Amino acid sequence: MIGVLLVSHGKMAEGIKDSVGMIVGDIGQFDTLALIPGQDIANLGTDILAKTKALNSGDGVLIFVDLFGASPYNASMKCLPEWDKLNIQTRVVTGMSLPMVITAVCNRDFSSLEELAQDSINAGIENMKDAVAELQAANSSASDGDDY
Repeated sequence: MIGVLLVSHGKMAEGIKDSVGMIVGDIGQFDTLALIPGQDIANLGTDILAKTKALNSGDGVLIFVDLFGASPYNASMKCLPEWDKLNIQTRVVTGMSLPMVITAVCNRDFSSLEELAQDSINAGIENMKDAVAELQAANSSASDGDDY
């Protein structure tokens, strides 16, 4: 099974994990890390490396981070050489959201790491909506059909 690690500024990762558990139930090989104020980024990288080792069962680890280019992302990407040495397959996906993580934990038993990363990204994209604008557009097109 592919391991899943969530890394964020503050408690975002913990909150998403809690929400996933509420929706999906108890989940194995699923963990979080939080960057806290004043924490050394090198220490975060050490923690990421340790967690990926623990989560890897041979199928790899999918790592979600909150922001592209920010500290959790940078700390994760600095682990790449070590993951290569340890032969741990990883993917780092940015812009973490609840739909992305639910997709990952629900599909990881039958997907490759590469497929799982892409499916998770697609789930994030598909779940971004301006709900009010879509409702207004639907109501407008429905009322347009009233003209005889």
